[in-house]
Amino acid sequence: MNERNINQKQLSQLSGINESSISRYLHSGQKPRMDVVVNIAKALQVETEYLLDEGETTESAYNTISTAIARKGGELTAEEKNQLIALLIGKDRNV
Repeated sequence: MNERNINQKQLSQLSGINESSISRYLHSGQKPRMDVVVNIAKALQVETEYLLDEGETTESAYNTISTAIARKGGELTAEEKNQLIALLIGKDRNV
């Protein structure tokens, strides 16, 4: 947010996530669902990996990303799906 000079209210508007949820994710340590991470990453124009904890395991990432794809898959572009698949398997794959 600092690099993009975006405040919480602007991030809320760009991501479609309410401002109180943004605040909760930033200040309480509560982890958002993967579909929320995808929306925030899109709003900030960064890769989802940039927002994820480095300690997150591939299996945990797989579960959260597969849930996000199931919930929001129709809203993702082919490029976004490829990025999620690459995160899951550690390689670039096309859908």
